[in-house]
Amino acid sequence: MSKNSKPTLIVLSVVAFMLMAFLLLDIYNIRAKNKETSRLLNQADEAAEVGVLVQSIRLIQNNAREDLEAFEELALSDSKIVPLIESIEKAGQSLGVKTEIASVEKTDEPQQLNLIIETEGSWAGTLSFLKAIESLPHRVMVKSVNVSKDESLWSATIALSLYLFN
Repeated sequence: MSKNSKPTLIVLSVVAFMLMAFLLLDIYNIRAKNKETSRLLNQADEAAEVGVLVQSIRLIQNNAREDLEAFEELALSDSKIVPLIESIEKAGQSLGVKTEIASVEKTDEPQQLNLIIETEGSWAGTLSFLKAIESLPHRVMVKSVNVSKDESLWSATIALSLYLFN
């Protein structure tokens, strides 16, 4: 038995050594692939995060565009002065109040539009007109309001300022 066992042990040892070498090579290969997989997963996660960020930025820009357009509509500029005066006069007419813009003055520092509006009509119409002036879609600063009654009609003189944005 000793004659057969030495070559068998040598062959088994060589086979065991080769199996161990293959096992170690496989472990090394698996670790290398695991590192590469981790790197690719991190890269994919970063790309997904960038994609989400890009999408979020586009959404914010679209929302901001709508907000900026709404702000532009509300901001009073030189080109909107005449339509504003016309809308004030129409508001007075629709409330049954005779409305006249007595003066319009534009100041430079700060850029403001100063208006003096004179009205004549019923008490309810005059009061409703004042509320409408305060509710303009611009920053309105009412400087003074003088209301008086002449016979049966109420008269009002309203001085107000509006900021201009050019």
